[in-house]
Amino acid sequence: MKDDSNKILIKSSTKNLAEVRQFIEAKALSKGLDSQVTNQIILSVDEACTNIIKYTHKYKDDNTIEVQVHDSENQFKVEIKYRGEGFDPNKVKIPDMVDYFKNYKIGGLGIPLMKKFMSKIEYNHIKPDLNQLILIKSL
Repeated sequence: MKDDSNKILIKSSTKNLAEVRQFIEAKALSKGLDSQVTNQIILSVDEACTNIIKYTHKYKDDNTIEVQVHDSENQFKVEIKYRGEGFDPNKVKIPDMVDYFKNYKIGGLGIPLMKKFMSKIEYNHIKPDLNQLILIKSL
C-alpha cells in the first residue's frame, strides 16, 4: 500500500478492503463527521471497490485501485481511479424492493445503497482504460 496522506493505492483484492475502510474512516473522522455519515461513506466506497475488484478486475490482484480523499468545507469527496472496462453506476436502475424480497433475490443492492448514502456519484472515462468514480457526500 502506498500512502501520501490523502491517497492510497491498493492491489485489487478483497483482502485489501479493510485498509480502504480504515483509510476512509480516519479521513472522515478527522474531518469531524459523525459515525453515521462516516459509516455511510465507508460502505459506499467499500461497495464501489468491491465491484471494481469483482467485475472489472475479475479478482486479478495484479491490477490496482487508487483511492483519494478531497474534502472541502461543505463536501467530502472520494475519488476512485482504476484501469479496465468502465462502469457507470448512475445507469443502474434501482430494483423494486417488494419484488426483490418477494423473489428472494441475493446481491445487487450495493449500488442502490451507494446512491442512497451519497449525495452524488460521478463517473468519468478518462482514457481508453482509465476510469474515475467520484463519490460525493454533501455536508
